[in-house]
Order: sequence, then structure tokens, then C-alpha cells
Amino acid sequence: MMRLIATTFAVALGVAAGATAAAADPIADFYTGKTMHLIVGGSTGGGYDAVARLLARHISRHIPGNPSIVVENMSGAGSLILLNYIQNKSPKDGTVMGLPTTNVMLDGKLKLPGSANIPFDINQASWIGTPAQQPQVLFVWHDTPFRTLADMRAHKMLVGAISIATDTYILPMLMKQMLHTDMNVIPGYKGSAEILTAMERREVDAHVALLANVTAGNSSYLKENKIRIVLQFGRERSAELPDIPTAAEWAETEADKRLLQFYGIKYEMSYPVMFAPGVPAERVAALRTAFDQTMADPQYQAEARRIGLEVNPLRGSAMHDLMKTINDMPEDLVARLRALIVAQTQR
Repeated sequence: MMRLIATTFAVALGVAAGATAAAADPIADFYTGKTMHLIVGGSTGGGYDAVARLLARHISRHIPGNPSIVVENMSGAGSLILLNYIQNKSPKDGTVMGLPTTNVMLDGKLKLPGSANIPFDINQASWIGTPAQQPQVLFVWHDTPFRTLADMRAHKMLVGAISIATDTYILPMLMKQMLHTDMNVIPGYKGSAEILTAMERREVDAHVALLANVTAGNSSYLKENKIRIVLQFGRERSAELPDIPTAAEWAETEADKRLLQFYGIKYEMSYPVMFAPGVPAERVAALRTAFDQTMADPQYQAEARRIGLEVNPLRGSAMHDLMKTINDMPEDLVARLRALIVAQTQR
């Protein structure tokens, strides 16, 4: 009887110890009952917004403690508003993530006028991952004459843009300078959704945006053949757009090709999910694991494909490696690109 009592007591102690260990998970303890915020650098209804909301709907299942996640939009100023908020106003405890526009990936290397206002060295951010690797694309309204480089040289194209600090402005201006296209770029729109509306009203002919802006964020325009994609910006052709040329393919010199390919590196990190510097390393690691598990989740994958987002993510550690590739680019190449961008933004 004494042996039976001792055995039962030992088993009870073991169960209690196991329960205590499970309850002592510091990550689960922290996130249980919490509300996380995912701050997006794009406007409501656009591609960044669609990707952020898709991620928010699924990642909570994979974060220990299963916090709720709220998506907020802070568009404008090339994501400077977003970056200032997460650095200067939000807690650095792992409850606030940012999803800025891709221009921030080159800011540390290019050091453009105005980038000094970014509140931290972008290389010090903790990258969680990107849900997709997508090129920026130039698309036009269906009844415009623009299909080839020759068309863009022969006819004036009105391009809607968000601000001069974003690729919506920079890329068509690089085309104008390097490819000698006849483009008039008009900044000041709130986001891609508003520019698509302007295209429909025939205020502008074209827009440059990430592919998901027209496959996930505003897919009806593409499905109904209201717009057509004529060019993509990336190091090479996307698997989703095998018949659409890259801007680098249209380059007239090897130097121009290298420059355009360098600029296209960041589109391999199309939707960069991040923490600002200062978030505890163990929570960064937990969110990276949760992100990776979400990308492999059949429920997430099914919904991503349903809304028109290709499932080709990149892990946070791989994003750090790509940032190193950017930082290692030859200074002569970077200096020329900087000069081109500065020249166009000062006009």
C-alpha cells in the first residue's frame, strides 16, 4: 500500500511539473490575451493592405498565446510615417509589427535626401519575413496605345504616382531618363486603389505598383481586362509573368542593365514584415517561427491563391542576407543610381 501511495504521489508530481513547465512558456505567457498591431505602409484596398490582412488572419494560430492581430494603415511619405511611429511611439515589446513599402530596403545604401529622417538604421530592423517575392509592374489602361518600348517613346504617357519618394514615381522617371520614354509622372495620389480609379476616369494612363496590387488588391481590373501589364521591374522575369519583359532587358548598355537589376533586388522582399530595433530577441525568433509555419499552413496557402497571391515567401534570415547583398554593391553603381534619383526628384 505504501509503495502504491508513493507511486501515485510521484506520478502526480510529474503531471504537476509538466503542467507548470507548459504554463511557464515565456512567449505564450506574454502573448496570451494581447492584441498585436500590424502597421501597413499602403492604403486600404491596395496590395500591401490585402497581403497584410491575409497574414493577420492566419499567423495568430502559430504564435504561442494566440494574440489577436489588428491591421492599421499608415500610408504616405515612402513609409516614413510608419517607421517613425513604430520607432518613436509604439512599444518595443513585440506587439507592433510594420509592413513598409519596399523603397525602405535601399534607403540605407542610397542615402537619398530625406532618408536621414528615417528614425533608425534600416539594417538594424528585425525582419520577420516576406509573404511573397513579386516584381513591381507597369500597367496601362486597356485602350491606351502602350505595348512596347517604341510605343512609350512615340506617345506621351501620364503615370499616376503616390509620392516622389516611392517607386510609383522613381521607376517611371528612371525609364524616362534611361530608356528615353515620354512620360509625365503625376504624384499626390493616396494609394494604388485611388490611382486605378483615376485611370478609369482617364485622368492618367498608367501606374507602377507591386504585382499583388492588381492580382490581390484590385483583381477585378485585371480579370475584366480593364488594364494590361506591359513591363516588370526585377532582376529577372517573375514566374508569374514569364511573357512580360523586364526593364533591364530594354536597357541599351550593360551599365544600365546592372543598375536596373540592382534596383530590382528589393522586390525579392516585396512585403517586408519587420520589428523596429529593440524588440527582445526571443520574441523576434518566435514571430519568425510563426511566420514560417503560417507560410506552410494549407489554410493560408489556399486563401492566398484564392485572392491572387502567389505563395513564394522568404524567411527573415534570408532577408538579412539580401540586405547584405545590397550593402555590398559597388559604390560606383550606387552613386550613379543615387544621382539619377536625386536629379529626378529635384525637378
